[in-house]
Amino acid sequence: MKILKSLSRKEFRSQFGTKDLCLSFLSDQKWSNGFMCLKCENLKFSKGKKTHNRRCSRCGYDESPTANTLFHKVKFGITDAFEMCYDIVTSKKGANSIWLAERHGVKQMTAWLFRRKVQEVMKSSGENPLTKTVHVDEFEIGTSQKGEPGRSKSESKIRIVLAVEVRGNKPGRAYAKVIEDFSCKSLTPIFETHINPSAYIITDKWSGYKPLKSKFPKLTSQLSDNGNNFKVLHFQIRNFKNWLRGVHSYCSKQYMNQYIDEYFYRFNRLNFRETVLEKLLIRMCQSKSITYKSIKYNAT
Repeated sequence: MKILKSLSRKEFRSQFGTKDLCLSFLSDQKWSNGFMCLKCENLKFSKGKKTHNRRCSRCGYDESPTANTLFHKVKFGITDAFEMCYDIVTSKKGANSIWLAERHGVKQMTAWLFRRKVQEVMKSSGENPLTKTVHVDEFEIGTSQKGEPGRSKSESKIRIVLAVEVRGNKPGRAYAKVIEDFSCKSLTPIFETHINPSAYIITDKWSGYKPLKSKFPKLTSQLSDNGNNFKVLHFQIRNFKNWLRGVHSYCSKQYMNQYIDEYFYRFNRLNFRETVLEKLLIRMCQSKSITYKSIKYNAT
């Protein structure tokens, strides 16, 4: 598996190669703003049973650095959990759950569940909307069926809308989202969440975009010409489809948004490869523990 040159596995293991190093990192991040007991919210503590634990001075609760984080009760060692994060975020094409399970000696379902936890923190905050020139288009994942041409609704296809910043002939940041259909109602959320109203937005001539001009006054449309007028955007559509087919083979509609989050988390940080893993680990430390049940409940 090819690895991004900016963070070699040797460098990774020098930082996180032991249980003590991993727990020390988690402890520093979890309590960077001070200690607060999970049980009684007391602010004072003493040393816990284990090296990196903290014991509440009021109720006596002994809290580990992994408690109430996405590393809580992982079914394998903390060093393997950190290395799984490394594999997912730094490999050029990503790492599927089958490969992770074989590499780390766990069940495929265990690797899949942990991978879903990683995807949870890859969601965009929505705080950095696209600016300047933005191209928007929709596409489908799945095979067209007989009698279902163009934008016709089909249960066999997953519909996605993509917005990409265009900087000359190169892409800037990008976001995508699963949509139910190609109506204005379905297209609106990606505009409101991920595109600055001051941006110069260009779409094709699809009628679903027309009502959006009232909120996005600089929105214009032009003929797609089979993608020739949106080359940067359509190149990213092809890249996403190739990544999905090549790494994961198949993804159900239920979890497609999570795979989109993963792809564009990595894509939007191509110029920040040296810190992308550390930022991910911090997010996992600062996120509350989640269960398989909640993952299924909150899926698309």
